[in-house]
Amino acid sequence: MIRAHWTNSSLERSIGDESIISQWRDNGGWLWLDIEGALDEETKSLLQSFGCHELALKDVQRDRHPPKVEWFQDHTFIIFRGLTELGDNLNVKPLQLSLFVGDGYVITIHSRPSLSVQQHCERQDLTSLMTNPQRFALSILHYSAGLFLEALLSFDSDLIRSEDEMLEHGNDQLLKDLIRCRSQLRKLQRNFNYHETLAKELITLWDDPEETVELTHRLRDLYDRCERLASLSAQQYEICGDLIDGYFSLSAHELNNTMRILTVVTSIFVPLGFLAGLYGMNFDYIPELHIPNGYFILLGAMATLATAMIAIFKAKRWF
Repeated sequence: MIRAHWTNSSLERSIGDESIISQWRDNGGWLWLDIEGALDEETKSLLQSFGCHELALKDVQRDRHPPKVEWFQDHTFIIFRGLTELGDNLNVKPLQLSLFVGDGYVITIHSRPSLSVQQHCERQDLTSLMTNPQRFALSILHYSAGLFLEALLSFDSDLIRSEDEMLEHGNDQLLKDLIRCRSQLRKLQRNFNYHETLAKELITLWDDPEETVELTHRLRDLYDRCERLASLSAQQYEICGDLIDGYFSLSAHELNNTMRILTVVTSIFVPLGFLAGLYGMNFDYIPELHIPNGYFILLGAMATLATAMIAIFKAKRWF
């Protein structure tokens, strides 16, 4: 699906399909071309008419290409990680968002619906925003980074709740959630590191003293947000790892307490079982067999032995 947005210096605006491209080429102005879905041969030819390099188009078609930025003679090519779905507890679905930013146009390409693209389609100030392609592209990237930041900040409270729940009554489901979140954070952290490098390179490419100060501020703001995402995801990854290690430590401690009690019980009943087995053997000539009070004496000896062992274990604080 192809959507085209065109505006001119009078801020007149047209929305439609690829037929609007000819209107932009004939009358000038600014164009936003949004392409959703797989690239067919016709779409590739359309992109090549904008000067998009063949290797860049191959990178667009790779759904798991690392985020990066490349500068060509007449445009800048950006691969960024956006979002197609945002949920609680790091239930997010990233997608690859590719941008070609040239003189008077911005092309966005994504295989599935993008939250950032959809938000900009509904913006009231879209017409004025399109008059500066670099600023418009930064706005899309900035909003995508903001969605990730929103997810991480929301996950902070989930981590606190998970820690309290683990201390009160940890369970296997909590452990599974923590392992899943740590795995998700590891993937996000890798992308955020790429984003931080990408934002730094954009500052080098686009931070022109002759341009507006606002563009410089937006570049710095994007870099600060990407840097914060990288550091925050790394911190939360370590916290998840600490909580998982803490869960195993608590489980091992509870198991040790259980084994200690079982050991105490076993230690008490082993000698008692030995005495009971010794005097329970079926032989005619067993010493003390005919003592009138032998049974009660043996019970007393067993009780004394058990009491003494309990006192010793209590003194050693085994239970």
